[in-house]
Amino acid sequence: MHIAAVLKRKGTEIITANPDDRIDAVARKLAHHKIGAVLVMREDGRPAGILSERDIVRAVAADGAAALERPVGDLMTRDLVTGNPGDTVSQIMGVMTQRRIRHLPILEDGELVGLVSIGDIVKARLDDAELEVESLRGYVAGMG
Repeated sequence: MHIAAVLKRKGTEIITANPDDRIDAVARKLAHHKIGAVLVMREDGRPAGILSERDIVRAVAADGAAALERPVGDLMTRDLVTGNPGDTVSQIMGVMTQRRIRHLPILEDGELVGLVSIGDIVKARLDDAELEVESLRGYVAGMG
């Protein structure tokens, strides 16, 4: 299965933030949308970075509540690892596991087309496995 199919299934809505947004506002956005990360976008519409719950927790652990007043641009991960719609679920799972990341922006021809989480990837793998089991059951039942 390709990432394009995962995006089609889950939708392509991407929750974003600006580098100047405060961390506390973005934390509320994460909670409201029940998500674990936001893409941080430049004014030109290109991704500048990503901010995850982990980034916020690390900052609060280091700086206390004062971290919540800082701008997103101070805490975001700037070195984005990305995928593309033609990548397979297995390829993306490998990248996410190897790089220890939970959210991966998907770009097509340099344009942002979606964001997948490790949960999306695991669900896709489980769905594939379920489909394979059902196919094998049908095959075996047809033989008897």
